[in-house]
Amino acid sequence: MGLQKGEFVLINYTLTVLDDTQEKVIDTTYKEVAEKAGLKTENVVFEPELVIIGEGFVIKPIEDVLVEMNENEKREFVLEPSQAFGERDPKNIVILPARELSSRGVIPRVGEEVEIEGRRGRVIRIGAGRVTIDFNHPFAGKKVKVELTLEKILKDDAEKIRELFHRWFRNIPKENIKTEIAGDTVKIEVPTSIFLIENAFTLLSGFVRDVQRHFENINNVEFVAKVPIERPKKEEEKKGEAAKEESKESSAGQESVSQESKAEAKEEQ
Repeated sequence: MGLQKGEFVLINYTLTVLDDTQEKVIDTTYKEVAEKAGLKTENVVFEPELVIIGEGFVIKPIEDVLVEMNENEKREFVLEPSQAFGERDPKNIVILPARELSSRGVIPRVGEEVEIEGRRGRVIRIGAGRVTIDFNHPFAGKKVKVELTLEKILKDDAEKIRELFHRWFRNIPKENIKTEIAGDTVKIEVPTSIFLIENAFTLLSGFVRDVQRHFENINNVEFVAKVPIERPKKEEEKKGEAAKEESKESSAGQESVSQESKAEAKEEQ
């Protein structure tokens, strides 16, 4: 029957661009694969990603394969350029006067990316006062190999909401997020580190909108952040601890004297 629109699943994947002479990993959910490929790993969360079927979380050619998969199933397939980053279009290669770029504060260098009127392109040639810029996607015209694993199909609403919250707040580990549903209310316990996240309120608003959209039975979202209070010890407690320490020292001293007395007695004998 396959997966249906609106279902929540967790996937792992690796995307590899295929060239005539080499293969290049460009994205993955596996840290060891990223490290081997020389991809950035610092401040990147490597773990199965949430996908809601039919919501555009992955491109359609990948989702078309995903909906036919079973839990724990792995598939490997190749996307044609038109299914991935598109075919190369000669119309996207533009020649501009160098002075036009300099007037925009852009100093062109071959191989560097530049942004012109909201479009990002790569400088491929400079000469005779002109700059040639390729606005095609860097991987346009190339096939892409997809290694896809359907790790889990989520059934429990509390788990779905936890995964959805984590998608908005990737820097908060899943194990630090607790969700509980009672009637039409979901209570979410989060660490106090959420207050240190930039635009936290905006992210929370986006999360709540997603809950409203995907969970018709939930009418309230309750956030709980526990802040432990550390109080200075009372004077009586300090005195009690000091007395215990003195008692320990006294006992140790008495034991030492006793051992010395025994040693002296042996010598006299």
